[in-house]
Amino acid sequence: MKLIEKKDHIVTFTTEISENLANSIRRSMGNILVPAIDEVEIEKNDSPLYDETIAHRIGLIPLNFDKSMKEKSTISFKLASKKEGMVYSGELQGGKGVVYDKILITLLNKGQELKLAATARLGRGKEHAKFSPGIIFYRNLNELKIDKSCPKEIVEKCTTQVIKSDNNKMYVDNLDKSNVIEECIQESAKHGKDLIKVLPTNELVITIESFGQLSVEDIFNKSIESLKNDLAIFSKKLK
Repeated sequence: MKLIEKKDHIVTFTTEISENLANSIRRSMGNILVPAIDEVEIEKNDSPLYDETIAHRIGLIPLNFDKSMKEKSTISFKLASKKEGMVYSGELQGGKGVVYDKILITLLNKGQELKLAATARLGRGKEHAKFSPGIIFYRNLNELKIDKSCPKEIVEKCTTQVIKSDNNKMYVDNLDKSNVIEECIQESAKHGKDLIKVLPTNELVITIESFGQLSVEDIFNKSIESLKNDLAIFSKKLK
């Protein structure tokens, strides 16, 4: 396993793992409990959006929460705004607040009002997308081999897509989305056969992005833990 990039709420790394296992980990993320607003009672809505649209947008706002929160526990929120202009997620009051306070909910003109009460609960992403803590996706890691006789200008163009170089080996991770490598292969073919080769490896490039409720480390570890539990249950049923 090698770290490629780590930023706030996102990490990308390579590891030698089968696509089946990577996909199982990705799907197991849907079993992680995170909170989301599930019920909205709108007392007044003068905005141009329907009540249902307001409720839907509020339900997708990531919420901070205490990790010791029980599955059947609830969190109450309120929002009351009379000011002219944008109404943002930061105006929701309750619990431990929201992860991002600049998510747009709606717009109010002068003299208009939005007043509502909401209830959040813990849920799983497999139940509804609003309970997803983030996303996990992966792609194949390919080794890039360039013959020494390949023209310099083609080499320079091609290596702009290289993500790492270890022990004089070069790799590219988004071959399907990159036209640059394909162009280099076509250009090099004019100078000789197989000057540039792209060979599959046994590694995957995995990216985990958090929506802010949990860290990427927690998402990854909890996904693996969930997969282990599911396999243990399945194993017992086979006996």
